[in-house]
Amino acid sequence: MREVDFNTINHSKAITSDFLGDDPDSCYSQFLFDTLRTAVLYLDKWGRIRSANDMAKKLFDDQYLTGKTALEVFGNWDKPIQSYQEILQVARTGHSVTGLNEKIYIDGVECWFQTDKIAVENASHGFRGVVYTLDDISQLTQQKQSLSKSEANYRAFIENSDDTIWRVEFPSMISLNQKPEILVKLIRQQAVFGDCNDLFNKIYEIDDNQSLQGIQLQDITFQDKLLNIEEFVSNKLRLCDKAVEFELSNDEYKYLKTSVQGIVTDEALVGIWGVTRDITELRWYTDRLEYQATHDVLTGLPNRIQLQSLVEQSIVNCQKDKKVALMIIDLDSFKEINDTLGHDIGDYIIQEIGPRIKQQLLGASSVIARLGGDEFAILLVDINHQSQAEIVGKQVLNGIRKYFHIGNIDVEIRASMGISIYPDQASDFSTLLRYADVAMYCAKKDMIGLEVYDSERDAHSPKRLSLISELGKAIRNNDLTLYFQPKVSVCNQNIVGVEALARWTHPVMGFISPAEFVPIAEMTDLINDMTDWVLDESLRQVKVWRRKSLDIKIAVNISARNLLQENFCEHVECLLADHDLPASCLGLEITESTIMKNTEQTLLTLHKLNEVGVELSIDDFGTGYSLLAYLKRLPVKWLKIDYSFIINMLQDEQDQIIVNSTINMAHNLGLQVIAEGVENKKIMQCLGDMYCEQAQGFHIARPMPAFDFEKWYLGRYSD
Repeated sequence: MREVDFNTINHSKAITSDFLGDDPDSCYSQFLFDTLRTAVLYLDKWGRIRSANDMAKKLFDDQYLTGKTALEVFGNWDKPIQSYQEILQVARTGHSVTGLNEKIYIDGVECWFQTDKIAVENASHGFRGVVYTLDDISQLTQQKQSLSKSEANYRAFIENSDDTIWRVEFPSMISLNQKPEILVKLIRQQAVFGDCNDLFNKIYEIDDNQSLQGIQLQDITFQDKLLNIEEFVSNKLRLCDKAVEFELSNDEYKYLKTSVQGIVTDEALVGIWGVTRDITELRWYTDRLEYQATHDVLTGLPNRIQLQSLVEQSIVNCQKDKKVALMIIDLDSFKEINDTLGHDIGDYIIQEIGPRIKQQLLGASSVIARLGGDEFAILLVDINHQSQAEIVGKQVLNGIRKYFHIGNIDVEIRASMGISIYPDQASDFSTLLRYADVAMYCAKKDMIGLEVYDSERDAHSPKRLSLISELGKAIRNNDLTLYFQPKVSVCNQNIVGVEALARWTHPVMGFISPAEFVPIAEMTDLINDMTDWVLDESLRQVKVWRRKSLDIKIAVNISARNLLQENFCEHVECLLADHDLPASCLGLEITESTIMKNTEQTLLTLHKLNEVGVELSIDDFGTGYSLLAYLKRLPVKWLKIDYSFIINMLQDEQDQIIVNSTINMAHNLGLQVIAEGVENKKIMQCLGDMYCEQAQGFHIARPMPAFDFEKWYLGRYSD
């Protein structure tokens, strides 16, 4: 309640004079009185209403207020007796009371009014009274209450937030219609730290007794961790999840993530709100998960995922005159260690491999990784030549070979290594890894320890994949050609038959060697299609020659896949029948290694073919390892000695002994012998001295098309 001495307020008399005039009931005064938007009551010193304007009558919903006491009409007042007593007090003392807020219930609805109780004195009438004014402030009061409640809720939200919330203020608005560098300068000069919640002090390790409020932002020591002004301006007055490291007093770090939003009004920056979250625990957890995802659990070495990332990064950073090597290491016979000594010992050895490799890589820019099981990888960067990788590889293999002392047992571990080189052989991680893996298996197969990738030994190279597709088309489109190499009797030089050899001239790639496309066919089911084509075409050609009175036997090479093919023998019989030829005109040549695959099934098929009447030969004899144990069980008629023994038999005594022994062994088993690779007359004479039955080779004739063979055949006998 605020008291005012009426005698000191001159304008109150003026108001009273205008209100009452010399005649309170005058029409003019009443008109002015009624036009006021403020409810006005004029009460005498006993609290009776002497006059009321229209707004008052409307407010109290009573057209007959005059003569009633204030207590009668204040029934809806929050405190009616207190208000009545205040009126009497003002009338008695002459001290006005203004600026009060009073609550009234109108139709059950809470309403608020600002009231003034102004003491007046009318000397001509000889009494004192009170002018009581009421201004409706219900809407304003509700807004203030709502705002107050909103601010309380807002403050509660901020204080209870899991995030740090803070605010930056500006003494004056900063216009945005200027160059970014000027805007940065103005923000830096004027920005003042405004407010924050309690969590702010905890995150930034600020003493509770210390307050940053009102301090220039540029004077806060960790201002750059709070708000990067240049980045804030360049990003259109906002930053989203900006991650920063915050160094603590104990030399440790917190990891924070901040989002900032500028508050803009009328093209001017008026403030900045920021939200900072402590992500230290999340960062630690994420780093732990990332480590687990990119490292091997047993050894702690990078795994394949991390290796891929490092290789790709090395490729990007590789200088023009440098190379990157990827080396794959696989321990030999490691399964035997696990099975013999147990998996605990196996795990111990795996854990020791990394340090052993590391000792051999001192001074080299390298990374060691474990790919799984007993397979490791080495990334070697910044090398000048492939030979550097080979030297390092040999050192690593020697380091691995050192004994592991396990109890009373000394265990020696050997390993095989494959190497691929960027950019010489591949340009991406996946290809480098595959090439190194191929080279490693070649090294393991050849038992040579280390091998650099060679596309010629890659059974699954892109070129071979393309050749598989093209070979299939060539077989289907009849684009292959048969060449024929004659066989002669060693004793009289008579022609005894030919060997059918497939040739392939690609329309784009040109001539493709059988040494290249036949192994590809043998890796897939294409070998069955190709053998079918060769058999059919060979028998067709024999039929043509027979019509020309050329009685020639033909030999066709078949593979292990053919012998394992269901109903292969029946298929051969059908082809013979289709061409109306006897089985005796066809010979099948099977390599020694082919017979050793799935021996029982192979033997069963060979016996069926023999019963049909097809002559069987063992091709490339001498290149296998275990055939002698099965030789007596095979229904074969011929042994074909591999050319590698024949071609050098005159210069190499050992080869000559092997050839002679093979011929004698074959004869003792009731077999006949064919020698391939006869390059000159002296070899032919030597074979005759050893009683070899047949021969073929360049000394006799090279492989040739059917037409050329006919000319050669007729010319030979016409002489």
